[in-house]
Amino acid sequence: MAIIRLLISESFDPWFNLAVEEAIFRQMSVKQRIMFLWRNNNTVVIGRAQNPWKECNTRKMAQDGVKLARRRSGGGAVFHDLGNTCFTFMPGKPAYDKTISTQIIIAGLAEVGIKAQVSGRNDLVVHSAHGERKISGSAYFETHDRGAYYHEEDHLLTSMEIALCHYHRTIF
Repeated sequence: MAIIRLLISESFDPWFNLAVEEAIFRQMSVKQRIMFLWRNNNTVVIGRAQNPWKECNTRKMAQDGVKLARRRSGGGAVFHDLGNTCFTFMPGKPAYDKTISTQIIIAGLAEVGIKAQVSGRNDLVVHSAHGERKISGSAYFETHDRGAYYHEEDHLLTSMEIALCHYHRTIF
């Protein structure tokens, strides 16, 4: 098994974290495997093709001091706060396999007693008394020689659901 280099951001600034993620992706050796962990203060992060004025309640976000950031990958809008950890796996090709990052997260959650499984488009879900709950979504970006998987460990619980209702125009 190849060694994975772990990098952890001490910043909670979404623009800094996304810039560091981009710099790591561009500068890493194609033979290297990196996992970057980071968290943001209250921020709505949108995919590369999303229109923030259609996806977000920008007026409410400005009133509440919620930042808006755009990631390089596609995918939907997500709310980040300090209760949410983002995982970015960046392996060179041919090691790029979308299922590997998901399995690493599932194994890590199992270590702390959380039984998660893959559902849909590489989302992670857990079963609760209220049914199946999505706890993590994923987005992907790749170039000709490397790839990146973005996992936002969203913990879609009460505070997350309230934030989604306040800052997102189209819920579920």
